[in-house]
Amino acid sequence: MATTIFLLALALAFYTYFAYPLILHVVSRLASRAPHADPAHRPPVSLIIAAYNEAKVIADKLDNCLKLDYPPGRLEVIVASDGSDDGTNEIVQRYAARGIRLNALPRGGKTRALNQTVPMASHEIVVFSDSNAMFRQDAIAQLTQHFADPAVGAVSGDVRLVNDNPEFSESEGLYYRYERAIQAAESAIHSMIGVDGAMYAVRKSLYRAPSDDIICDDFVISMNVLRDGHRVIYSPAAIATEDSAPSLRQELRRRSRYIAATTHALLKGEGLPRPSQWLAWWMYLSHKLLRWLVPVFLIAMLVSNALLLDDPLWRVAFAGQVLFYLAAAAGFVLRDRRGAGLLRIPFYFCLQNLGALMGLFRGPLKLQKAAWVSPDRTVLRRPGDSNPVTPGD
Repeated sequence: MATTIFLLALALAFYTYFAYPLILHVVSRLASRAPHADPAHRPPVSLIIAAYNEAKVIADKLDNCLKLDYPPGRLEVIVASDGSDDGTNEIVQRYAARGIRLNALPRGGKTRALNQTVPMASHEIVVFSDSNAMFRQDAIAQLTQHFADPAVGAVSGDVRLVNDNPEFSESEGLYYRYERAIQAAESAIHSMIGVDGAMYAVRKSLYRAPSDDIICDDFVISMNVLRDGHRVIYSPAAIATEDSAPSLRQELRRRSRYIAATTHALLKGEGLPRPSQWLAWWMYLSHKLLRWLVPVFLIAMLVSNALLLDDPLWRVAFAGQVLFYLAAAAGFVLRDRRGAGLLRIPFYFCLQNLGALMGLFRGPLKLQKAAWVSPDRTVLRRPGDSNPVTPGD
C-alpha cells in the first residue's frame, strides 16, 4: 500500500510540474490556433482600477493612465474604491477635471467593488488593473488588437514583477517565467486558465459577475468567459510592472490567499468549465487543481517512503527527499546572502507549497476574507525601471 501511495504521488507531482508543460509545448507547436489580431484595432475602452487605501501609489497610477498611448476620447478611467479611508478618494477626485471617474463604495471586498463598477463602464472592452501596476504606454493597444477576433473574449497581459529583495527574487523570476511559458502554450492551443489580475481585458457583454464573497475575482471572471465559449488569450506584448511581495511573510500570505480563494471558488462551483469543454477541463485540472494539491503529494511521498526503509532502494529515495528539504532549509538560512545560489530554488519551491498547504485548509474552512489589504507600497517602479525579476507574470 505504501509503495502504491508513493508511486502515485510521485507520478502526479511529476506530471504536474514536468509532463504537463512538456505536452503543452509539443501540442502548441503542432496545433497552434493564433487569434486574428489587428494592430490597428482601437475600440473604446473602459479602464477600471481597484483600490483600497492606495494613497501612496494612486496618483502615480493615474498619471500613468493619462500617459497611455491610445486614441483621444477612446479611453475612460474609473477608480473603484472599496471603502478607502486614507485619502485615496480625495486624490482621485483631484483628477476629475482630467476625466478620471471615482466610484467610492463602502467596504465590501474587491469583487463586490468590481461588480458595482462594471455597469458604470461606457464601453464594451473593459480593462481591469491594480493600483500598483504601471502600464507601458502601448499596453492597452496591445490588449485590444486581439478583440478584432470575435472568438476572443478576454486578453491577459505580461505583468513583470519587480523586486530588489535577495531572499527570493531570482527564484521568483524563474517561477514566473515557467508560469508564463505554460500560459502562452495554453493560449496557443485553446485558452489560458486564469489571467493576471493586474492587467487583463474582457468584453463587457461577457462579464458574468462572480459572487461578492469570491476572492479570486480575476480567475472566475476569465473562466466565465471561457465557459461562454470564447477564448482567453495571453498577450506577451502588453507589458506592465508591479512591485512584488517585499517580505517572505507577505509572499507566504499571498500564496495562501490565492489557493484559499481558488479552492473556495471550486467548492462554490464558480469558475469551472462546462462539462462538455473537455480541453478546458484537462488544462484546469492539470494546471490548477493538481498544482494546488502538490503539497499533499509531497507529504504523501515522504510519509509513505518512511514506511519502506527496510529496502535499500527506498532508503536512497528517502535520503534524496531529506537532502532536498535540507537544501531548502539551507536556502532559508542563507536567503539574503549572495552565496545562496541554487539553494534558493528548493527554498522558494517549499515556500510556495507551504503557502498552498495553508490555503488548502483556509479555503474549505472559509477563513479567507473577501476584503483585501494592500501590502506596504514602500517602493514604486514603472515600466523600464531596473531590476524586474522576470519577463513573465
